[in-house]
Amino acid sequence: MLYEIQVHDKIKHTILIYSCVFSLSLFGFKLPPSRTQGSGIRLFFGPSYGFYQINKNHAQASVPKKSGCVGFRKEIKFDRDFKTFFLIGADYFFHGLNFQSYYFRPDSIKVYDKTFSYDYNLIIQEVNLPIQVKYSFTKENNSVSSPYLMIGYHLRYLLPGTLTIRQNGENIKKDRVDLFFKNPLISKKLNSFVSISAGWQKNSLNNSKTSFFAELNLRYGFSPYYFEKEYAATSLNMSSTHLSLFLGLKF
Repeated sequence: MLYEIQVHDKIKHTILIYSCVFSLSLFGFKLPPSRTQGSGIRLFFGPSYGFYQINKNHAQASVPKKSGCVGFRKEIKFDRDFKTFFLIGADYFFHGLNFQSYYFRPDSIKVYDKTFSYDYNLIIQEVNLPIQVKYSFTKENNSVSSPYLMIGYHLRYLLPGTLTIRQNGENIKKDRVDLFFKNPLISKKLNSFVSISAGWQKNSLNNSKTSFFAELNLRYGFSPYYFEKEYAATSLNMSSTHLSLFLGLKF
C-alpha cells in the first residue's frame, strides 16, 4: 500500500514538472517574419488588492495585506491584422491577509467557543503559469496606441507561506506553513484561476524601440486553500479574488 502511494505521488509530481517544462519550452518557438515590432516579450509588475473570504466558524475580521505580482509573457501573433495574440508565461505572485482566530497551546483542550483573541498574519506565495488570448481594438503594427481586452486561464502552484501569530501585540508564534488547495488538480498544491484584463498599449512603429502598456487585471480562483497546524483551528479554509494594476514593457 505504501509503495502504491509513493508511486502515485511520483507520477503526480512528474506530470506537474512536465507541464511546467512544456509551458516554458514554448518560448523557444520562433515567429514567422512580420512587420510587428520586437520579439513579443512582455515584462511587467504591479500591486494587487485581494478580496478574501474565510471560514467564519473559525476566524473573523480578514483584512488584505500588501501584495503584488511580477511576470513575463511570450506574445504570439494569431492573425495578419495584428489584433489577436496568444500569450504564455510565468508569474511570481505574493499576497496575504490578517485575521483573528484561535491558538491552541501544546497539550491544551481545543475549545471552539468563537473567542478569536489571536491575530494571524499570513503571507502567501505562488508561481502561476498562464495561457491568455489578447484582442486589440486597433492594429498594433500601424497604430500609435491600442486598447485591448484579454482573457486567461492560469495554473497556480502554492509555495511555502509565512505565518505570524500575536496576542495583544506580543509575538506568540512564527512559522513556515505549507498551503494546500481544498479541491486540488494533480497535486494538493496545484489549482487554477481565470482572469480578465483591460489594457492600453503605446505601440512602437520602429523595430529598435519598445512598447509600454498598462493593464487592469481581475483574477478569480476556483478552489479555497488552507494550512494545517496543531495550534490552529481545523478547516481554516480561505479563498480570494484579486484586482491588479500592471505596468510593463513589450520588446
